[in-house]
Amino acid sequence: MPVIRCPRHDIPYNDENPRGCPACAQEREGDAESARLMRELARASRGGPALEVLPPEPEADDEVQVFPGWQPVTTPPRVPTAQPGRIERVLRLLQENRLAVIGVTLGVVGLGLLYLATRPTFTERYLPPLVAGEARPFPVEPNVPIVAAFALLGTISPQLNPEAPILARYDFGGGALVDALNGVVYAVTLENPERTWHGHRVGLGDQPARGALALEGTIREREPLLTSPFPFGGFLAYRSLDAVPKRVLSTEVRPPNGCYDVTVEIGPQVIGTASRGDDRFVAVAHRGDPVLWVVHRVRAVSRAVDGPWGTVAC
Repeated sequence: MPVIRCPRHDIPYNDENPRGCPACAQEREGDAESARLMRELARASRGGPALEVLPPEPEADDEVQVFPGWQPVTTPPRVPTAQPGRIERVLRLLQENRLAVIGVTLGVVGLGLLYLATRPTFTERYLPPLVAGEARPFPVEPNVPIVAAFALLGTISPQLNPEAPILARYDFGGGALVDALNGVVYAVTLENPERTWHGHRVGLGDQPARGALALEGTIREREPLLTSPFPFGGFLAYRSLDAVPKRVLSTEVRPPNGCYDVTVEIGPQVIGTASRGDDRFVAVAHRGDPVLWVVHRVRAVSRAVDGPWGTVAC
């Protein structure tokens, strides 16, 4: 029967022994002290140095088992992974918060529909009309017989003057009006950019109008009670045409150049009407744009006779 030596306890034993190494058998049976003494006796029988008697080793923890040749396992290096881009992160965020995105979208759409339903309706209509192209001179002067105007412009029938019923009004077209008193031209009025009179033209800006008036005499200015337009939707507006303020510039023309007064009315350029429901207002500018002041009317009135718009001055 071959004898072999236990590699753990260095004890020889018969390989046919069913218990194997006696020391290993003692340890399995829980007698660690007997196994240690047997190991010392085996060393002493071979004439080796006596081993220091050590206190019994603590029993292994039930949860941690140490095996021969065990080495600590280190964490493997992290494999770099591709990071998502900005667009991908945004798409992922939208996907994760789908309900919130749907709610915000519906809210924005609702606000847009509410704005479209409540914003004012705008109808473009410039008063006075915008200046375009060249204007035709109007050759009629105050204090001349009306038949002289007929000779230049053609004979037309008179109309009732709504401002002064004692005057006969003649409309020669293009916004040019002539009022006669006792068969003599009493006043010449321009209300449209199609005609000019002594360099005056409806639709001109404030500075050109003052320049044309200064050529005829000293300018006098009557300042109205200026009111500012109020915001209405996307516009600046007044409540009516009568509420639109006017500056009145005037000058006196006296002999030998003539005998009449010239007045020029300057006010904000009306661009149209803005309405919401039953409310209807006069728009003078888009919100954020400046309000342009232009000539609304030019009128020359005789001062050689007494009339509804003045008395004799020369």
